[in-house]
Amino acid sequence: MANLASVIASAKAPLEVQEIELYTPGPHELLVKNEVVAFNLVEAKIAKLGIMPLDYPAILGSSFGGTIEAVGSEVTKFHVGERVVVSKRFGVQGNQYGAFQRYVVVADIMVSKIPDDMDLAVPASLMMNLTCVVGLFSGRIGLERPNIDGSPPTRKNLKILVYGGSSSFGSLSVQYLSEAGYTVTTTYSPKHHDFVSKLGAVTLANHAIKSEKLVEKIIADGPYDIVVDTISLPSTIAVTAQVLAAQGGGKLYATQPSFGPDTIPDGVTRLFEPWSESLYEEENCELQKWVVETYLPQGLSSGAITPLPTVKADGGLKEINVALDQMLKGVSGIRLIADPWE
Repeated sequence: MANLASVIASAKAPLEVQEIELYTPGPHELLVKNEVVAFNLVEAKIAKLGIMPLDYPAILGSSFGGTIEAVGSEVTKFHVGERVVVSKRFGVQGNQYGAFQRYVVVADIMVSKIPDDMDLAVPASLMMNLTCVVGLFSGRIGLERPNIDGSPPTRKNLKILVYGGSSSFGSLSVQYLSEAGYTVTTTYSPKHHDFVSKLGAVTLANHAIKSEKLVEKIIADGPYDIVVDTISLPSTIAVTAQVLAAQGGGKLYATQPSFGPDTIPDGVTRLFEPWSESLYEEENCELQKWVVETYLPQGLSSGAITPLPTVKADGGLKEINVALDQMLKGVSGIRLIADPWE
């Protein structure tokens, strides 16, 4: 079997399809035949803007789904032929782990088995952000997880602001928190109002209005015990930081690092880390298993998780440059995917 990959030779260079080695998984690893790639904005920023140093040539990509082709000698939970979706751990080194290729190696940890009757594209498009959502709110902040059996949640006396309710991270956050019994305020763009209104937030704010009016609206619906900016651009950080400052300051949870100067008032602290990292910590071992073994597959099957629609980028590995350019320009209300065998 041959393996094809979309390879970036140097910083900011265009990706090119090359034939590469077919890997052998290590003792605690799987080799997966990749059937769907899910794109994430951070990959576009790494490829096109060179936001972090890499060892080149490199194979990028973090989220994908496919069928297990081989398992390592110490693997016991997974078997050849099972369908899985994967989110690569942040900072993992080695081109065998990049998703922009037809055969990918993955450690046997952040892997979720998917039923045969489920479209792999849907859970693959959710995997990265869903693990980050759970890692942030339950793994790092310590909030309760939701029920997915349809039983009503116990209401909690905490109010949470999730800025960016129509984004992937934002929409998953609103659902996760609302279904766990927390009171959520979120923002939306008018074209996605219908989608966001069904996610469970108590209060909605149109973030297309002037920033001054938006800040006033969000402040009026507060105060908030937790503030999360799921967009984390300078323009949105300016809004969410003002909201926190108006209630005396506090922690502003961001979903990407700062790539330039932000307007942060005194008393407000911007916090960022790869939020799924908390799931690898020993004290969160059971939470990590719940995410991949229960919450993702059963949440989708039961309807407890409402995903954004997926849209396939044409051209497979040959046109990943086009897909990454599209990600940088901005995609809204969808998750972009590709077929590496196209």
